Amino acid sequence: MLTKKPSIPLQRIQHPLFQDKGLTLDLLRIDKTDPIISGNKWFKLKYNLIEARHQGLSTLVSFGGPYSNHLHALASAGKANHFNTIGIIRGEPHLPLNPTLSDVKEQDMALYYIDRKTYRSKHLPKVIKSIKQLIAKEDPFNEGDKADQFYLVPEGGTNQLAVKGASEIASFIPHDANFICVPCGTGGTIAGIITGLSLNSSIKIPPQKTILGFPAMKGGHFLQQVIQELINEHLQPTAINHSQISWKLINDWHFGGFGKINKALALFIQDFEKKCSIELDPIYTAKMMYGIVSMIEDDFFPRGSKIIAVHTGGLQGKRGMEDKINSLLTK
Repeated sequence: MLTKKPSIPLQRIQHPLFQDKGLTLDLLRIDKTDPIISGNKWFKLKYNLIEARHQGLSTLVSFGGPYSNHLHALASAGKANHFNTIGIIRGEPHLPLNPTLSDVKEQDMALYYIDRKTYRSKHLPKVIKSIKQLIAKEDPFNEGDKADQFYLVPEGGTNQLAVKGASEIASFIPHDANFICVPCGTGGTIAGIITGLSLNSSIKIPPQKTILGFPAMKGGHFLQQVIQELINEHLQPTAINHSQISWKLINDWHFGGFGKINKALALFIQDFEKKCSIELDPIYTAKMMYGIVSMIEDDFFPRGSKIIAVHTGGLQGKRGMEDKINSLLTK
């Protein structure tokens, strides 16, 4: 299911402002990659599932919050590809389950909850060991001695195999694009796109091709090092010709932090969806699009620029924000 190359549309965003500034803005709709395994998650999971199969492992385990796009995609991809899946959820259990967790349960994902303090230390060997012991004891899929043998996918899905998968997004980016804008969470998607543009010799990179990352969290400057390290695992330092391709982070459009929105963003989402008939998720893509439009107003992009914005999907998680959005719109 994940080995077939998807068909991804490129959609022109019409706006009088763009015409006045002499710019074009196209949205790369990777949210249309798959009806269930949406957007960048499809690419980030692809080679992880292949590796799990190669290792002979039948269970996938990963971490996420109660509205995690990653776990939602993992549960669906796991079931479609005949894997068992286990989600380690941040926080305490609540009934009834929210729409995201209801979906993953319907995809036969087993759920375990850990408190927030422990969750922050989930990468430590002692925490991983305790999780293994818990899964072995519960044995949710009746695997006996093999219950604690599983393939661990990092929170958000970002590792080197995810970067390899995300690098394939580059093949859908037009050759003549000048700016490529990407929402950022864990940094895997933008690292993959930078890698793919650099490695794919079939892509003719024009001068001044710049990849702009828009972190969704406050204090996203730390991603600079994370992304560079992910890139370095795939590329020699000399592989990127900096006279032709460069990248930078735009840290101005987090709206107070990860998962936070305000009335200005809520109004932008409402207006954009009405005028363009394209749904935006408020966590990632909406913040990026708000930032792009603001930067166009401030003449950040030279006249004549061709801008590509990557819609990374994640629309299922919007269900957890609807009440907040509606409340902001009625104030």
